[in-house]
Amino acid sequence: MRLRSIVSIGVSGAGLDDALGSQADAVLMTLADASRPISDLRQEVTAGLGRTAPHEKAALVVVNHPRTRLLREDLAAILSPLVKGVLLPNAVEAQDVRDIAVLLREFELQRGIEPGDTAVFPIIDTARGLMKAAEIASAAPRAGGLVFHSHRYARDIGARDEQRGDRLAFARGQVVAISRSLGQSPLIVSDGLELVYLAEYGFAGAILPDARMVIAANGAFAPPAIAKDHAREAVAAYDAARAEGAWVARIADQVIDAAAARKARHLIDE
Repeated sequence: MRLRSIVSIGVSGAGLDDALGSQADAVLMTLADASRPISDLRQEVTAGLGRTAPHEKAALVVVNHPRTRLLREDLAAILSPLVKGVLLPNAVEAQDVRDIAVLLREFELQRGIEPGDTAVFPIIDTARGLMKAAEIASAAPRAGGLVFHSHRYARDIGARDEQRGDRLAFARGQVVAISRSLGQSPLIVSDGLELVYLAEYGFAGAILPDARMVIAANGAFAPPAIAKDHAREAVAAYDAARAEGAWVARIADQVIDAAAARKARHLIDE
């Protein structure tokens, strides 16, 4: 699933038309906002999901954390083949991901959705979450990548927010390294001002506040052609090696094993 540009839609639904009319890869709606009655949010998100159907965009939804006791009803209200992924705020331990994975499988089976088809993107927005990020990202096969929320993370550690610079460099690097090591897509909540820098940092895409930033994001996060060429070469070499009974392939000084081949395939799809 390519997620270079994800347009975040406010709880009022404002901006959905612009997002659907843009070249965004995905739209993001939320149920995790205590300023509105949850029943109203569920109805509005369900209606918004219906409007995404004619458009070639992935629909993502921020759901409530399992410990809020709202998650089951969230999924009952919104889960359908239209929902390609859910974002989990305040992910602080692997059990958070396992809990949502169990519920997703239950509803997928009930509704004729391929089990595992709905990805989970844990949001890293606290120091606790960052320290357990590797466990969180690997807690379930349906994990699609970590999402770094720099504003909330900075507030949690008592720092000043930044999109680039040294203050949050360690956290950004951890999110990227862990996600990439698992063949996942590291994402970041962005103000849209440092997209090229964030792409060069290793992020695969950004959650944007406005559809007008989509074109810039798509350009910034598109993998260079040479990188895709190298990935295709690695996949072809690995497939050929496996066909001959070998466990790894060799290209110059590189060793391509199963994990490296998975990462290469993921890059080709970005």
